Amino acid sequence: MDLPDTLTDDVYDFAFCPESCYERLVDLASPEPWGEGNRVLKNYLLFSFKRAVQLTKRDHATAAAPSALPIVFDEGLCLFNTGLYTRRYETVYALFEPNTREDARQRWFLKGFFKESDPALLSFEFLPCRVRFAEDPSELVFDYRLPIRSNIDHVLGDERNLTRIPESLKGEENSLLLRRAFEGAVVEAARRAAANYTLAVPQFYNGRIQLLLPLCLTGDKPELALTIQREDGFYSARTCLTLDMAYNNARLICRPESSWIKRG
Repeated sequence: MDLPDTLTDDVYDFAFCPESCYERLVDLASPEPWGEGNRVLKNYLLFSFKRAVQLTKRDHATAAAPSALPIVFDEGLCLFNTGLYTRRYETVYALFEPNTREDARQRWFLKGFFKESDPALLSFEFLPCRVRFAEDPSELVFDYRLPIRSNIDHVLGDERNLTRIPESLKGEENSLLLRRAFEGAVVEAARRAAANYTLAVPQFYNGRIQLLLPLCLTGDKPELALTIQREDGFYSARTCLTLDMAYNNARLICRPESSWIKRG
């Protein structure tokens, strides 16, 4: 299989995507809270396609068959494995065809989303595989044996992080209280994740797997998500995210099922 030079890693530059296709996908796929205007869904497709292009360009010369790639070109058509499933767990694919408009900016057109058994896909000899984000599956699981090292001055000194903390901990007069609450919340989060590894939710950021841990700063309910990244012999705490941001990022890999982060 040869890759056309029109294959770009931004799906919205690669193809014209009619808004009606997203509504079709929402109806076709297993129900999820996709956010206002399907914002989470569009973000998911954007980053999943980007990763799919990276893997396809990297592996197409050595792949035993096109089915080992997340994007397949066949008979002038393009098929992308979305990583989503129907209510009966059929894989959902995005089907692209050449854009016939002479003035079109994008060279491809999103014909629609189709489940695996749909007759529209019968012409494909091979169906593409699901996008993978981790080369080593162990990266997706919290290793309780490794300590968490927090650069507290960076985490709590970053203006973006400070806007996300609870109101009761904001302000210079609460800086010491915030530091103590943060340190205690990190220790508690590590212990909870050691007791229940499903609490650590993976996300993909800057080409690497990170884990999200729930931070309870003022009570028993998680208020922020701490991002940690595995280094040589420890986890480094990177930043803090709101729960909405954490869900949006985690959804790029799979639908989060941990009760502290999932919605709907």
